[in-house]
Amino acid sequence: MKRKEWVIKIASDKSNDLFEFFAIHNLTSFYSETNPSEKEEIFHVYTEDEELIKELVKKFEVSYKSILSDDEDWLAVWRKNLKIVRIDEDLYVNPDPERLAEPSKGIVIKVNLGMAFGTGEHETTKLAASFLKKALKRGMKVCDVGCGTGILSAIAMKLGASKVLAVDMDKNAIKQAKETARLNGVKYEVKKSDLLAQVHAKFDLYVANIVFDVLIKLLPQLPKGALFIASGIDKPRSNDFAKSCEEHGFQITEKRCENEWCAFLIKT
Repeated sequence: MKRKEWVIKIASDKSNDLFEFFAIHNLTSFYSETNPSEKEEIFHVYTEDEELIKELVKKFEVSYKSILSDDEDWLAVWRKNLKIVRIDEDLYVNPDPERLAEPSKGIVIKVNLGMAFGTGEHETTKLAASFLKKALKRGMKVCDVGCGTGILSAIAMKLGASKVLAVDMDKNAIKQAKETARLNGVKYEVKKSDLLAQVHAKFDLYVANIVFDVLIKLLPQLPKGALFIASGIDKPRSNDFAKSCEEHGFQITEKRCENEWCAFLIKT
C-alpha cells in the first residue's frame, strides 16, 4: 500500500515546536532521520491531510516535498531507529519489546510498536516521569490527564500507586493506553474525558503532560489539597504558567527544565 510521505526540513532549534504541533493535531506517524545536535533536522511525516501540512508549512516557514512510499519501507526505517529510552534513573521505555533487550535493573515500560509519538523520548515525558518518581508515595491515587499512550499511567502503577485513572479525549489514545496497561501487566482505568469534566472522584496526585494552553484550562478544574505535576510548558511561557498557578492559590514546590521545556511540581 502506498502512503503520502512529506519530507520536511526544519532548524533543529525549532524541532521541539514541531513536536508540539504534532501532539496538538494527534499526528503520530513520523520519524526524524537527523541528529538533533545538527543545525537542521529532517522529518518524514505520513498523512493524507494536505491542509494540515499546509498549515504546518505556513506556521514554521519550512521547506518540504511530498512523495509516495510503501508502508513497509517507512515502518522498517522507523523500527530500525528505535532504541531503549532512558527517561530517568532506573526508569526506561522499551518501544519495541519483540526486538530490544531490556536493562536488567530498574523499571521498564513496554509500549506498542505502533506508537510513533509518546515513546518517552521527548523532554516533557522525562520531566513528568522524574517528578512522579519524586512525589508519588506508595498507595497514592493518581489521575493522568491527557494520558496519550499511557506511559505515565503505567509508571505510576509500577511506582506503587493504588489506583490510576487515565483520561483523554482521543479515541486512539484511549486504545493505546489500554494496550500499554496490558503489555506491562498493570491495571488502571482508562476513560474518555475532556480534561476533568467527566472525572468525579478526587485523587492524591494529578499529572498532565500536555501543551501550555490546555494546562491553563486545567488549573481551575483541579481540587484543593492535591499534588499536581504539570509538564509540556515551553520555557518562554514558564513564568506565565507560574503566575497563573499563584493566581489560583497554588504553591509551586519545584520547577525543572530540560532544553526548551519545563515542568512544575505544585500543591493545589
